Amino acid sequence: MGGQAFAHIVSDTPINVPRMLPDTYNQVASDVKLKLETLFRHVTIPRDAPGKSDFGDIDLLVEGIRDPINNKDIWATVKDVLGAELYVSPHHFGIKHPTIPDAYVQVDVELSPGNDTKDGEELFEWTTFMKSDSDLLQIIGVVHRSLGITCNDKGMHIRVEEVEPYNRKKSMVFLTRDPDQAMDFYGYDKAKYYQGFDSETELFDWATNGRYFHWKVYQDCEENSNDRSRINKRAMFRRFVYKYMPSCGNGTKTSSHTEDDESDTKKAAPSRQEVLQDALLMFGRHKEYNAIISEHKTQGVEEAIWLQINNSISSDNAARGTILKGLKRWVAFKDGHPYVTEQPISTSTKLKWSEHVSNDALPEISSWIAENQEQIGKLEEERANEARKAGMKK
Repeated sequence: MGGQAFAHIVSDTPINVPRMLPDTYNQVASDVKLKLETLFRHVTIPRDAPGKSDFGDIDLLVEGIRDPINNKDIWATVKDVLGAELYVSPHHFGIKHPTIPDAYVQVDVELSPGNDTKDGEELFEWTTFMKSDSDLLQIIGVVHRSLGITCNDKGMHIRVEEVEPYNRKKSMVFLTRDPDQAMDFYGYDKAKYYQGFDSETELFDWATNGRYFHWKVYQDCEENSNDRSRINKRAMFRRFVYKYMPSCGNGTKTSSHTEDDESDTKKAAPSRQEVLQDALLMFGRHKEYNAIISEHKTQGVEEAIWLQINNSISSDNAARGTILKGLKRWVAFKDGHPYVTEQPISTSTKLKWSEHVSNDALPEISSWIAENQEQIGKLEEERANEARKAGMKK
């Protein structure tokens, strides 16, 4: 929080959390890290943005509580171990400044996703990657978003285009949470990443030198509310969007390119389908992808069946909506033939008509609905009236 976590605390004197020069930051960070390593198996300080001249706080990521007894109130234990005099839930601690009297250093300790689970160590490494170099992973995410690649707290995923419009979560095929594998897929220079960046421009150059980066792909990224929020709140992201990208596009060269490089405006922009096939091949995820597509096709058939049923009931029928609800609640199938049930079908056991009705059988089903729709409508209307009366009694 940049040293602002304690700003709202009521105190007789203002709580002073001065920004730290690198020497002070490194001294305190090293001491805090050693103390936290007595409580957690894994402790790291994600790499800061290049060229940072001072620091508002110290951010640490931890995973794997060493002593199970500390699970009961880990943050109280952290507070004691750090000797923190200030604490703001859930993980902001204020310790005495080493050189300035009556001043504090803000220490933020974040418990990694998946702490103490079988995936905990992998998620710790992935989260460290996500949090390093300030806005780097957000920049990578935005410039590749239109190609269907998503990085979140669970790992890197490829989104299935056909499913995404109606269920983004189900559209995602998990690929990896290994930072090296992710960088290999993007086509990034891993040696340079681990060496670190000397400047912000060097970082931006690296982020735009991947296999799939293309000026047109970036332009095709639809700005959304999250982008606008990042632009307003994140200075590095804002500089990337408004200062770096305008000069990176239009065929201009950045410092990491040479005159022999193929201009970004001359090479073809990658397609989303190409990237999908690359991802499935590299990570061996065809089985997961096929399962998503199979479910999608089933849902598509289901929607097509209901579209025809909807169209078979006259829009002039005042009970049309009730009949449609009744068909889903009072009709079951036996050997492919529909019948009216004695009791309503619960929502949890809702039938998929596509499992019982073929395209060839639709005309016969439509005729059956026409013959039975009045009965079905009355059953549903009576059920709804009883439910309303029961609700009123409560």
